[in-house]
Amino acid sequence: MLRDTILIGSAQAVNEAWEARADWAPASLSVCGVALVGPGETPLRVLNRAPIWDAVDIAGAATAAVVLVDPPADGAVRRTVLTHIAAAGLKPFILTAGKLRRLKLEDLIGSPLGDVDFARIRKLIAGKRVLVTGGGGSIGSELARRLATLSPQRLTLLDSSEHNLYRIGLELPDAVQILADIRDASSIGRWFAKERPEIVFHAAALKQVPMVEAFASEGVLTNLLGLRNVAEAARGVCADLIFVSTDKAVDPSSIMGATKRLGELYCQALDREGGGRAIPLRLGNVLGSAGSVTPIFEAQLAEGGPLTVTDPDVTRFFLSIPQAADALLQAAAVGLTAEPHGSALVIEMGEALPVVELAREVIRLQGLRPDTDVPIVFTGLRPGEKLHEALVAADEWREADPAEGVIAVASPARTLADVAASIDMLTTLAREGANDKIAAALFDAIGARPADTIAKSRA
Repeated sequence: MLRDTILIGSAQAVNEAWEARADWAPASLSVCGVALVGPGETPLRVLNRAPIWDAVDIAGAATAAVVLVDPPADGAVRRTVLTHIAAAGLKPFILTAGKLRRLKLEDLIGSPLGDVDFARIRKLIAGKRVLVTGGGGSIGSELARRLATLSPQRLTLLDSSEHNLYRIGLELPDAVQILADIRDASSIGRWFAKERPEIVFHAAALKQVPMVEAFASEGVLTNLLGLRNVAEAARGVCADLIFVSTDKAVDPSSIMGATKRLGELYCQALDREGGGRAIPLRLGNVLGSAGSVTPIFEAQLAEGGPLTVTDPDVTRFFLSIPQAADALLQAAAVGLTAEPHGSALVIEMGEALPVVELAREVIRLQGLRPDTDVPIVFTGLRPGEKLHEALVAADEWREADPAEGVIAVASPARTLADVAASIDMLTTLAREGANDKIAAALFDAIGARPADTIAKSRA
C-alpha cells in the first residue's frame, strides 16, 4: 500500500512521472505532495523546495512513504537523502527506468563506474566463444547474464555447484552448462579442449576470509591449483584469461588474500610470457554476493536486531553485483589490448565506506533509526581481517590508466618458473593437509610475513 506518499525530484522528473503514473503507479498510490529539487513548477502540492538533493527536508511530514523520482547516481547523495527519510520514519521507494520498487542497499553504495564502453565490449564479445568459471555464483551468473546479451557465438558456464548451475541454466537456457571442479586438471583440460573458448573469465574461488583461515588447504587447492588448472587449459586453446582478484590481495593479512596475491603474480608472469593474455582484476567487496555481509545484516534486522559489526573503524570498498559484472567486462575490453604486459587492473571505487555505515543504511531502508530503533554492537575483528583495505600495494606503482575508472599497477617481475614452483610447493602441503605450515609458506612465497601486512593494514 502506498497511501499518503511524497514524490521527491526535479520539477521536470516529477511532472513526467505524474503524467505517466498509469504505467508505474499501483492503484493504492495516493500522493499528498512533492518535495522539489531545484527550480521549476508542478501542479502538485509543494511541501518543500531544496536547491540540491542533499538539502531536501521532509521532517514532520504527515506521510508514510516517499518515492525518489530519477535521483542522482552518486551513492553518497542518496545516502544523505535516506538519512532524512529514515529520521522522519518513512519507507523509501525509487522510480527508475519507469518502474517503482523499494530502495535497496545497492542503490546507495559504490561510486558510479567510469563510462563503460559497451560498444567496445560488444565488439570484443560478439561472435566469440566465452567461458565463465564459477558461472552459477553471484558474480559469475550476473556476468553471464550480461554476456548473453552481447551475441557471443557460444557461452559456456562452468561450476562445481549443481544447484547454482541448474538455477542459472533456467535463466539462460542457450548457455552450455558444465558441472566440473577447477581443482581437477584432467576434467578442466578435457572441457576446455571440447569448448575451445577464446575468452575465459575466472570467477570461481573460495572468498570467505575466516573460512579460508580455518581451511587453508582448501583455499590453496581452489584459489591456486584451481587457477593454475584453468590458466593452463586456457593456454592450451590459446584463450585470453581475466582473473577475478580482490583488494584483499593488497598487502594481505589473510590466507585468502595471500592466495589471491600469489594468483595475481602467476597471471602477471604468464602475461609477460606472451601468447594469450592473463589479466588480474581487483574488485572490492561485492554487495549481495555469496558470503556478503548484507544478507547477514538483513537477517539480523528481521529478527529485531542487534546488527553486529566487527569494529567501529573498519572500512571497505564496495561494489554492487551489476557494477562488478560491468567492471569485468570493462577490464576485458581495455585490458586485453593494453600495454605493457604483466600489469594488474584495479577498478577505481571511490572512497572506502565504514562498514558500520552500511549497517545503518540497512536499518534506514526499513524506515527505522539506527541506534535508536535498532542497536548496533561490535564483536571484534575475525582472524585474517584488516581494519582497512587498499587498492595499490606498497611495492607497486601505477602505469598509465588504460581507461577512465580503471587503474593499471605493476610490481617487481617474478619469473613464471619461480611462481609456478611456489604453487607446486603449496599444493603439496595442501594435499597433505598441512594447514599449520601453509600460512608461513604462502606469505614467504609472496615476499611478506603476516605480521608485516597486518601492521600496514592498521596504519
